[in-house]
This record gives sequence, structure tokens and C-alpha cells, in this order.
Amino acid sequence: MLDKSSILFERNDKGELIPQEIEVVIDESDPEQLKFKGEKIVVTPISRGELKELFAPVEEGTEKDLDGIIISKHCVNPSFTLEDTQYIKPPFTNVLVNTIFVASGLERRNNNSKKSVQEAEDEFAKN
Repeated sequence: MLDKSSILFERNDKGELIPQEIEVVIDESDPEQLKFKGEKIVVTPISRGELKELFAPVEEGTEKDLDGIIISKHCVNPSFTLEDTQYIKPPFTNVLVNTIFVASGLERRNNNSKKSVQEAEDEFAKN
């Protein structure tokens, strides 16, 4: 019989997702990112429900910084505020988001991955 606990993300006794240490997902064709090859960060996974909420349409005239929200909520070490995320160098935004997606089981490891949040949203919508 399939055990429910093997399907759900692990949570602590407070119900919070347990952080995971994972190697960063880099684009090996980008010399800036290559220097971070083998480095690890600590992240919490994104649940399917949270993704649905993130990708929900916003009111006209409002903007959501999806990358910033994902990074500020799911990077544990190093951690970033939403304001910090505005100053992350663009290639590293993709590194952080892709790494969080991999930890969440939402994207396969791909050393040449440049998938944007929009592409992930489109892929998520298909499933």
C-alpha cells in the first residue's frame, strides 16, 4: 500500500516545509555562472498549491515579481528579502529559481537550463 508520507513534502512539527540542501543549477555555457558550479544552497520546495496561487491572474494594472517572490520565500541559505531580489544579477535570478524548481520536483536538472518562470508557468498549465 502506498504511504501518504512518501508522497508529501516533509514538514516539521510546526507544519513548515523542511529546507533541503541542493547543488545550484547552472548554465554551463555562461562563464559567470560556471564559477558557482558545485556550490550548494538551502531551499524549501514550492508546493503545487502555492504555484497555482503564484500563477493566478492578477488584477489589471498590478504586477507580480514572480522570481522575487519565489526567491525571497524559498531561499533559506543564503536568504534574500523581496527588496534584495531587485538587485540580483539577472543570470543568477534564473540560477536560484531553477534550483528551487528542481528541489520542488518541478523541473529536471539541465545544465543548459534557461527556463523562465513564464515557461514554467506554461508547462505547469499544460499539466
